[in-house]
Amino acid sequence: MFRSCAIGIVFITTALFSFDLTRSVDQTTITLGDMVRLKVTAVRRADEKLVFPGPDADFGQFELKDMRSSEAPSGSLLAETYEYLVTAYTLGTLTMPALTVVNLKDTADRKATDPVEIVVKPVTVKDTSDIVDIYGPESIGFGARFWAALFGIVVALGLLVWLIDRYLLKRKRNEEKKEAPPIPPEKLFEQEIGQLVRDDLLAKGEVKIFHFRISEILRRYIGARLNFYALESTTSELISALKASKTDPKVVRLVEQFCTVNDPVKFAKWIPKSGESENLIILARELVSLTPPLEQKEPAGSPAAQQGADKKHIT
Repeated sequence: MFRSCAIGIVFITTALFSFDLTRSVDQTTITLGDMVRLKVTAVRRADEKLVFPGPDADFGQFELKDMRSSEAPSGSLLAETYEYLVTAYTLGTLTMPALTVVNLKDTADRKATDPVEIVVKPVTVKDTSDIVDIYGPESIGFGARFWAALFGIVVALGLLVWLIDRYLLKRKRNEEKKEAPPIPPEKLFEQEIGQLVRDDLLAKGEVKIFHFRISEILRRYIGARLNFYALESTTSELISALKASKTDPKVVRLVEQFCTVNDPVKFAKWIPKSGESENLIILARELVSLTPPLEQKEPAGSPAAQQGADKKHIT
């Protein structure tokens, strides 16, 4: 009997303190390509940590264009709101799937919003009534002089393009001859990180530019280490390349941790919490410290290379 009462008390207490979830949309009928603002609000205790759907969540036939989060006190609790801006490019009655929010303190404590139906209508003539012709069509006659002048202009432009191309090609060849030895990736990384710190973008409010630049710096370093072009690769492609090259698992985890914070800011205008952006510099430097410097080869014909060849010959 006592055991049953205890279980009942625990159950009631858990239900009592479970977070409350609501959702709303600003409109349920839109024109093709218009935006729908979906708000998901959870009222929780201050010591609870909730995980809301991110940029990779399933929005069905809707495409996520932007998302942001905010917190506000709600009595003794906190109201945490995530706002999703979505649109659709398919006509008809579309269903936006339910979105699930999970309590990290108790992953069994999860709630989902109700699905919502959005009617997407085609663009009508009425919707484009403000687009009018300012001038009507006008007939223009072209004589022999016009065509002769046009031919001369085309020939002159072609000759100019050819001369510029020859000049640039010659200049490129000269620069390749004078090209300095490449900077080791770890030194280039430290130079670029140092410049990023000096630019102090976060203090200037340029958060997104900061996240793009530190992502390029780290990807350029990883690409140089693995000998592939990493700047345009997706996060999943980058992680797959690291695992395929048998990179230290700790390095792979750091890259995953870095991208988890950085990607939402780059692609979804996510507003990071205080200190998260600065922590990316620490993560990047820790990652570089775990990868030993590459062995630098001396250019062919240099005194150091010739000395090494002489030693090898003697040996």
